Amino acid sequence: MTISEKFKFSLLKSRLGRLIRDIEGRLVLLKMRSPNSKHANRKTVYCISPYKTGTTYLSSSFNPEISQHEPIHYASYKALDKDFDKYFTKRLNYLDLKLECSGSWSAYIDELVNNETAKDLEYICVLRSPSSWITSVINYWNKANMLKFHFDIPLEFFWKDKVGVDLRAFDFNVDSEKNKEIIDKLIAFYFEFTEKTKLLKNITYIHLKDICQNMPVVEALIDEKAAIKGSWKRENKKKLFVYKNDAVDEAYNKLTASLIEKKKAKPIVTRLVS
Repeated sequence: MTISEKFKFSLLKSRLGRLIRDIEGRLVLLKMRSPNSKHANRKTVYCISPYKTGTTYLSSSFNPEISQHEPIHYASYKALDKDFDKYFTKRLNYLDLKLECSGSWSAYIDELVNNETAKDLEYICVLRSPSSWITSVINYWNKANMLKFHFDIPLEFFWKDKVGVDLRAFDFNVDSEKNKEIIDKLIAFYFEFTEKTKLLKNITYIHLKDICQNMPVVEALIDEKAAIKGSWKRENKKKLFVYKNDAVDEAYNKLTASLIEKKKAKPIVTRLVS
């Protein structure tokens, strides 16, 4: 980081963080509102699985000029929550990406299915067992460096507002009812999102453990070659809590297996050209 980048980062962790994000967001929205085409210029492929499913790794496996992770994060929540149909295409055109990997899209699955532009795009959903996912989510948002942020965009706009959980309220020292409530809500959201992905016309499922082997599938979708050497992951190296529920994992495996099987069985429609 440069000195200016370090200074900005320190401000983002302070109580001024939200104000800075709000100012940046307003500037982005002004740019986004400038006249542009009514139709998408770029058919962006969206990886829409929730946070902690390999989205950082996938997005960083390609050139940042064509692939990004959570771009214009604050402005996106503000704009899409205000008027999804109005801002979805404007946002797509503004970013002009080939691949976007943003966990926030998992909260907008209904809107993606029904939006005139979004419903015809290609989507990727990375599958991860609920036990592993919940373990990663709870530990990551309670890491020491994450707790230093007075304002965290995903914590406020996604976990609290969309999922209905305050991850920082998780008690690592006591097996409390509050902990159970958080876990139950995470499970409910995860299953509901995964189930709803079947409503998307063009969806590709990739198991997290097989993401490297399936990189050629992603390359084909965006017509670009991956640069794996430049990829990186947000990892939880120290886990204060480990969740394990074999019954929930088995139910998820059955659900995802049925979704994959249904996709394979989907009839191919051919068009006759006269």
